[in-house]
Amino acid sequence: MQLTPLSADVRRFMPTFNPNPEDRLIAWNEWLARGGCDPVLKFIRWSNGTNADDDEILQETLLTAYKKVERGQYEDRSVPFTAFLKKIAWYKIMEASRRDAGSVSLDDFSEYITEETGEHDFVEQWREYEVLKSALVMLPPRRSRIIMLYEYGYTTSEIADHLGIREELVRKEKSLGLRQLRETVITQLAG
Repeated sequence: MQLTPLSADVRRFMPTFNPNPEDRLIAWNEWLARGGCDPVLKFIRWSNGTNADDDEILQETLLTAYKKVERGQYEDRSVPFTAFLKKIAWYKIMEASRRDAGSVSLDDFSEYITEETGEHDFVEQWREYEVLKSALVMLPPRRSRIIMLYEYGYTTSEIADHLGIREELVRKEKSLGLRQLRETVITQLAG
């Protein structure tokens, strides 16, 4: 693993190189005033598809980065400092995405049946729910897992990391899985 050379600014942030906490805080403020976080904000604006404000994500990112650097968690310098910040920003965006997801779990389906629903409609909705559950079980295990992870609001990248596969494969499996589910559900409900 190759260590990334540290800029003078980043050296001033780190307790191992700068034992003065006040000077470390001044260094952060000077870096911010010179636009040090501009590449990170640009990354956030490009990546953020959530309802969270870009500046809020940037603030959360910088606070987390500050705490990590203060705790010595940037000692492993296998990535440049800006990449370190972008990685934190990415996780902040994913957190915002999960908060925004509003996805409905299959297990919570019954909560969405209103009291005004007639008995016949309730039976139909329950039947559709059961057909969907059985169709998920019929999928290959990895494909079913990917569909469920999407259902719970995980991103393609998160699913790929979690399962140890490429993002392209996740997208392909999702597409195939949704097609199979649609065909199975339509066939079973029509029959």
